Amino acid sequence: MKHFLVMLYPGFCNFEITALTEILAFQDDWETTTVAAARKAYTGEDGMAVLAQKDFSQVDPLDYELLILPGIDDYHVPLSDERNVAFLARLKTTGKRPIIASMSSSPILLAKAGLLADTKFTGGLFEETYEKNSFIPKQNLVRQPVVSDNGIISSSFQFFREFAITVARACDIKVGDRFLEPARTDRPYTAEELTYHFEG
Repeated sequence: MKHFLVMLYPGFCNFEITALTEILAFQDDWETTTVAAARKAYTGEDGMAVLAQKDFSQVDPLDYELLILPGIDDYHVPLSDERNVAFLARLKTTGKRPIIASMSSSPILLAKAGLLADTKFTGGLFEETYEKNSFIPKQNLVRQPVVSDNGIISSSFQFFREFAITVARACDIKVGDRFLEPARTDRPYTAEELTYHFEG
């Protein structure tokens, strides 16, 4: 069995990672654990509360194959809780570590933990955020939809589909190029195309 972590914090952006977690949910050999600074429910930006199954003291992130960080409604909140950065700093190793999948504004947590010093990244941070937080290595910023470097995959919120596909493939999960592709607009769908059959 392979295991992945979803890191939670106040104001996490659920929709940015659900395409990815949906892919993983349909893999028989992958199992999820939600983790956070405390074992409690965290309310995301959409108002839904998700329970952290374990706190940071209960897991060794190096025992997992994948760590997912959703974006953040207000990055100041998780950044001000030193436990979040301390947990991520445990991933600073020259040995084996999980693939790190970081969405939108969450790379700021990786930067604070020192994980982006030698790693190219992208994200959904405002330019003013880079100016106010000198610990972010802006020289490593690559303005592309998805950036993969040194085992860290980062993206911005509008590219949640491409992010999910890139991370899944990095985990050796086969995903077609048409996964969650936008609805076509050049012609209407036929009834046959929208008829579904169970293939159990």
